[in-house]
Amino acid sequence: MSTCPHTRESITPDFPVNRLLELEDDSVRCPFPAYEHLRNEHPVVWSDRLNAWLVSRYDDIRNVLRDAELWSNRLASGRSSVTGLAERVAADLDFPPETRRQAHRRLELSKFPVLLLSDPPLHKRQRSLVAMAFTPRRVKLMEPEFQQIVDELITSFHDAGQADIVADLAMPLPMTVIARILGVPHELMPTFKQWTIAFTKGVGALDMPREDIIDMFARVDEFYDYFTEQLAKRRAEPADDLLTDLLNARMDGEQPLVESEILQMLVQFLVAGNETTTNLIASTTKRLIEDPELMAKVRADLSLVPALIEETLRLEAPAQGIFRLATRDTEVGGQPVAEGELIFLMYASGNRDQDFFPDPDELEIDGSRAQHLAFGRGEHVCLGANLARREAQIAVTTLLQRLDNLAFADAGEKIPYLRSFALRGPTSIPVTFTKVTES
Repeated sequence: MSTCPHTRESITPDFPVNRLLELEDDSVRCPFPAYEHLRNEHPVVWSDRLNAWLVSRYDDIRNVLRDAELWSNRLASGRSSVTGLAERVAADLDFPPETRRQAHRRLELSKFPVLLLSDPPLHKRQRSLVAMAFTPRRVKLMEPEFQQIVDELITSFHDAGQADIVADLAMPLPMTVIARILGVPHELMPTFKQWTIAFTKGVGALDMPREDIIDMFARVDEFYDYFTEQLAKRRAEPADDLLTDLLNARMDGEQPLVESEILQMLVQFLVAGNETTTNLIASTTKRLIEDPELMAKVRADLSLVPALIEETLRLEAPAQGIFRLATRDTEVGGQPVAEGELIFLMYASGNRDQDFFPDPDELEIDGSRAQHLAFGRGEHVCLGANLARREAQIAVTTLLQRLDNLAFADAGEKIPYLRSFALRGPTSIPVTFTKVTES
């Protein structure tokens, strides 16, 4: 137990970041002035609403990410998570008994921390058992399938002259990829989409309407039921898919994964493999439409697409941050932090830190800004980073090859964004276009 005496400089009602944490539309759409205010005036500051320290400067964030022993991942989603909501629902007798049962199930499964929520040596064991599914070589072998999915999606709206980039491309692409990796049949895709939405709703939202919570836990429970049944089938009849790989995963001297670990891994694959890639594709397309000069430059030289994706990751980080827990009394940026206290590492703020990136708000596609924090750093660097990058690169490249005169369908309408302080991306981008004339 900590005996570390320290004072807390807390955010006050006039801090711009409060409007972001309360999910005000304009702040969710553009949180960057709030981040700049924190970096310049209050780089490490306490938030009563998050019950955590907000850490906003690049070097402070990077230093924390480098020390997995001092900074635990055990509560990487903090209070703003499905598990955080489950704790409140399970104790609230006003919720239906079935919803409380579903919340208890989530809490029981959360006792098995995996990957994003686990610490060494457990994390090293788990990552070594699943990493083979996401190696650059494995992703390279999947590229023809990515291309086929993108081609089919664009063809489905190619002749219409209009589409919603999120609903028609950015969302179904990663969802289809992850579904195929997990062996989910095509006819179940509408249900798979609902499961994805349910788990994502709990990330970065401290408050939700009661009916939304009830629906969310019903969908979460469906997900667990389905994959519990599928794991049983794979034990009886192995298949060439990730579920069978997870059941069969062995390393010298390591215990195999137990079912509860696998179920929790599947949740992380679902959220990380879908939502963040959707946000990346949508944000990149939006930037291109907003900057015709940039679009013309990239269209003329498609080899610039990877660098464009990296700059979008830096400037529009799909995951805005992550929590860490102090395992002993320590300090961050000169601010004492007690054992057992949470900090929220604001990746999206660090990515625009003027002390690390010259002209941080400007987009540069010369490859000079590659040291962004969008996928984390160190022991817990994102396992699916290669997958997300290639999906986004193929989607954007094909979009530019097949569609011309891309423009917002209604330039006067504001683009809506996810209601979350932890995830960020457009939820709808209606566009018009013409087909590229084939020579």
